[in-house]
Formats: sequence, C-alpha cells, structure tokens
Amino acid sequence: MAFTKKGAGRRAAELFAASDPGKKQHSNIVLRIMRGELTLTVTFWICCISIPLVGHLLFSRVLFPIMDVHTWYGSSTFIIWAALSVLYAAVVCTGLWRSRKNYTGSRTIAELAGLFAVAGAAGAVAYAVMILTSWHMLLNL
Repeated sequence: MAFTKKGAGRRAAELFAASDPGKKQHSNIVLRIMRGELTLTVTFWICCISIPLVGHLLFSRVLFPIMDVHTWYGSSTFIIWAALSVLYAAVVCTGLWRSRKNYTGSRTIAELAGLFAVAGAAGAVAYAVMILTSWHMLLNL
C-alpha cells in the first residue's frame, strides 16, 4: 500500500489503514505484533507507548491504592504485574524490531525504532525490578 502524503498525514493514513476492519486477519493480534506485521507507526505509538502508559496508570492509580501487600493476593498482584510487563515488552519490542524491515520511509526512523526496541526491552526489565523492589520495601514497613 503506497501512501503519497508526507508527515503527520501519512502517519494518520497508516493508522487508519492498519485498523481497517475490511482487511482479512489471518492470525491473532499477538502473533501479528510479534511477527512485525503491523506498521512501524502503529507498533510504536499504540503498542509501545499508549498501552504501557495506560497499563501503568491503571496499576499505579487504581489497583495499587486498594491492594494490601501483606496478603497473598496483594503480593501476587505485584509479582504477576512485573511478569506480565516483561512478557508484554518482549512481544512488543520484538514486533517493533521486526516491523522496521517493512517501513518505507526514512531509514533513520527505522534505525531509531530499532534503538527504541532495545531500550524498551531494557526499560521493561528495569520497570519490573522497580515494581518488585517497591513490593519488597512495602512488605518491610
């Protein structure tokens, strides 16, 4: 699919084209992301930026205040959240890395996306460590 617009208009056209319900979906969304079948723009802005931001805000502003870390389900929530964060980042960063090959725009953007994929994976591990150390500190209060 060739887009003739430049700049933000082109990125918006890619987003709308990727979310077109008329397209035949041949596998589930997790496999499509991991294989790099989504566009670089969609993978970056929706999967790498928006979803983790919303997830963290829901965890830190909604779920965390009502949890009791001294119970088994409160402690389990911290451990499960850290594990899910690393698993999600592994899928999305792999997909971002692989979607660079299909990007038809500037090679600089594609290389920066690869750099972000590596940094995002490292950041997800650091985030999981932060969550687990926060849980450990809250247990010792």
